[in-house]
Amino acid sequence: MIDAVRNALNRVADLCWPRVCPVADCGRASDRPERHICSTCFAALPLLEAGGECAICGMPVPAETHHEFVCEACQKEPPAFARARSALRYLGPVPQIIQDFKYRRAIHLAEDFADLLEATARAKFRAAEIDAVLPVPLHPHRLRERGYNQAALLAEPLALRLNRRLDVKSLRRRRDTEHQARSSGADRRKNLHAAFHVPDPAFVRGRTLLLVDDVMTTGSTLSACAKELRNAGAHRVWCLTLARALR
Repeated sequence: MIDAVRNALNRVADLCWPRVCPVADCGRASDRPERHICSTCFAALPLLEAGGECAICGMPVPAETHHEFVCEACQKEPPAFARARSALRYLGPVPQIIQDFKYRRAIHLAEDFADLLEATARAKFRAAEIDAVLPVPLHPHRLRERGYNQAALLAEPLALRLNRRLDVKSLRRRRDTEHQARSSGADRRKNLHAAFHVPDPAFVRGRTLLLVDDVMTTGSTLSACAKELRNAGAHRVWCLTLARALR
């Protein structure tokens, strides 16, 4: 009954305020129920499909691998997370729609993105082993400035779909670090030193955690978060991002 009422309200809303595809130069009315990215643009998104990849960070390699391959970066600087995977390549229309979501309040795209994250989580992780889903936290100053944490908006519908607990309290950001976009890997790691903490380790101790963020570049942020969670006693930290910037 509740679903029927919700669907009826959505149909009325769509008549009054049609859902328009946010991809630049598209602008078509969306033909995907309760979603905004149209089916043509959604099908054209650059997926990080199955194939050869680093067993740890998920960096794709040109050919299929038939053994556990670990990339040079992970061999040189092993990250604190056990595995990281992403749904999309950070190219084509992906930077634009993610930046709209992150910086220009296009938070209505969360369910479109959750479709991608759920498919990746089920394909790349053993969802039944996940104890909780955690977003990468924002510093309170940055949260007040932006008004929302884009990682939390991704983590919430994902946790609901996977029937896992959403945990937005166990991991905190205690330093408002500089923007990372143009920093090198070494600079990122230095910038993130002691940036995160776990105020109460009791919940994370012994658990498998899925850490969620929007974009993975070098993996420094995810590794810094995973390090604190592991130091607090977490059994294992897996990471999932919407997109991956490829080296």
